[in-house]
Amino acid sequence: MSGPGGTDPGLDLTRLRAMRGARLDPTAVLAQIAEYRDRHGGMWVAWSGGKDSTVVVDMARRVDPAVPVVFYDCGVDFPETRTYLADLAAAWNLNLHVVPTEPDLLTLLIAAGDLDPTAPTRHLEVDMRQAMVTDPADRAHAVFGPANLWGVRAEESAGRRHLYRTQAARHDGDIPRGMVRRGNGTISFGPIWNWSTEQVWQYSAARDIPPNPLYATLTSLGADTHTARVNAMVDPTRLDNGHITRLAAGWPEIYHRLAEALPRLRDYR
Repeated sequence: MSGPGGTDPGLDLTRLRAMRGARLDPTAVLAQIAEYRDRHGGMWVAWSGGKDSTVVVDMARRVDPAVPVVFYDCGVDFPETRTYLADLAAAWNLNLHVVPTEPDLLTLLIAAGDLDPTAPTRHLEVDMRQAMVTDPADRAHAVFGPANLWGVRAEESAGRRHLYRTQAARHDGDIPRGMVRRGNGTISFGPIWNWSTEQVWQYSAARDIPPNPLYATLTSLGADTHTARVNAMVDPTRLDNGHITRLAAGWPEIYHRLAEALPRLRDYR
């Protein structure tokens, strides 16, 4: 959602500070989180370093300061995001846990030929979402319990709106809106599932939550609200044959940062 003039307020620090006086009462959401935790005997939070999951982490720690916070480490995250996670985890004294993906994203991209513009893309018997999200989430569920919080919002995409809508219809009111129940017994709750982008930034401003500095960097390079993603340096869901060639031509700064960072990311990981 864009603010006046078509600019995301979260990417404009002057406007972000000006929004601190906006009224946004999260009391009901905090009560929902507490009820969710009590109903399931505990909870944990998935954290990517993006604005939405960071708001959810802050809400969860207000309910339970010791709540486990889990970061899925794909191996090619922006260094700025890693620094942001470490700094905020220290400032908030978070109970942070890192769950590496297996294999890491770089290994999958190399195996598929996606980082070589001269090579044809090879089909791999690997589901990227399964490897990058579902599998590490399953491992986190096994350790921290079946119930987690996440920052998934319906406004972000048609797929996410469909997810929440079908869940509500499938369970016919048996679970509150914003929850996703799976066949394996796990359940995820998006406490800000129906929030707008502006509401997310309003909450962050009111709570003095520093934004991930990568948002400003990506905006300066031409990214908008929907393309300014702060986790993986390459989005595997948008890769196709020739993607890297277009990236190098249209986004030289990001391409060269990626090329420079990839050799050292495994050691950093």
